[in-house]
Amino acid sequence: MLKSFFTSIMFILLFCFLLSKPYGFAQNIDSLFNNKPKTKKFQTLSVEGHSFLYGLLRSDAYLRKFNNPVLAAPVALKDYFNQQKIQINQLLKPAILDSAAIKLAFVGDIMWLRNNWGNFIDSAVYAKLSNCDLVFGNLETIIDTTKKVNCFWPDYRTYNSDKQLLNFLQPHKAVLSVANNHSLDKGLTSLQNTIVLLQSKGIYHNGLKTSAQTLYTLVSVKGIKIGFYACTWGVNNPKDKFKEELNLIKGIAPFNRQPLANQEAEKALKQMADDGIDFKIIYVHWGYEYEFYPRQNTMKLARNLAQAGADIIIGAHPHVFQPAELIYTAKDSFNYHTTLVNYSLGNFCTSMYSTETRLGLIENISLIKDKNGKISFTCPTYTYVYNAPHLGNRKRKLLLLDDFIKLYPKEANKKFKLKVSKVISVLE
Repeated sequence: MLKSFFTSIMFILLFCFLLSKPYGFAQNIDSLFNNKPKTKKFQTLSVEGHSFLYGLLRSDAYLRKFNNPVLAAPVALKDYFNQQKIQINQLLKPAILDSAAIKLAFVGDIMWLRNNWGNFIDSAVYAKLSNCDLVFGNLETIIDTTKKVNCFWPDYRTYNSDKQLLNFLQPHKAVLSVANNHSLDKGLTSLQNTIVLLQSKGIYHNGLKTSAQTLYTLVSVKGIKIGFYACTWGVNNPKDKFKEELNLIKGIAPFNRQPLANQEAEKALKQMADDGIDFKIIYVHWGYEYEFYPRQNTMKLARNLAQAGADIIIGAHPHVFQPAELIYTAKDSFNYHTTLVNYSLGNFCTSMYSTETRLGLIENISLIKDKNGKISFTCPTYTYVYNAPHLGNRKRKLLLLDDFIKLYPKEANKKFKLKVSKVISVLE
């Protein structure tokens, strides 16, 4: 009789816990992609994982997709992310933090600029970043000082940037991913030269395999140990003999070609756990260019990485914003682990010419440790920036979006503001 009573109590408690689980705890990803809306044929194009010839033969469709990024998505998927916005907004607000909190900033793709390398960052943007303990980003360009930097027009698939591109990053306060489809644009030696440059500037990095047994990069701030691991779906030339030197996750591109293979990323996360890392951050170069919503395989990979213990997952590659979500992974019958996923932060600095790709952001999140040593993160806040192009006597500049609108009302007209509001609505 007593045993039956305790069994009933346990069942009731478990039932209440299941009811209290946040929205999306056991969401069926495939069901979110039913009833896909009709889109233009060129908008279904994905050149990721294919040969240069494949992309060249479809260059017209590629450019049309660039100018008409895919904002359409199944109703169920949009409803899901709208619910996620509500849940994310319920996270702890940063206004109540004390001095012990660690202030993190996340940005998207740091790209080739063409000109004004040393002065492209406006002082207001720099101030926003310098106020943080750590700045994370994706370095989507080689910086090899032994090679020429093209100033007019780079090759369709290859970049090399001026070392002044990194001037806005402070020593020992910046962490960069070097794993992306442009990592081997100039060969393995140029990537290695880039890493030597990063090391000389005191910039942490991850993405290239090393002889060390530790797969991740350790950064310690205010007594909290942060682990950082970066990986990519591949490189522009799928036959590149050096691509295995990068941290790869196979099965993302080409889309639906092969099953996901994320064992190395999971191994890195296990190493972090075994080493007592307090907070685990993953940068993944995934998804498909000029699409505002992730596809199924990307969302499934996010769940695999969350299950393996990632606390924050930041995506790159689409060059436009994609929404965020919280993934809840059961630890036991009464506890679950929360992972924040930003599927894409878009471009941070770029020479791309569409409004959608010129719009970037700084995402701020703080880490706090409670009296029991548990680390939690706050609700993300977003500061939008805009890549103002070189026009007349005006040099290329990365400005706060609000400042761009005030300084250049003719360019920031009604049509511009409408387009920007649609982009921002994906996140907020």
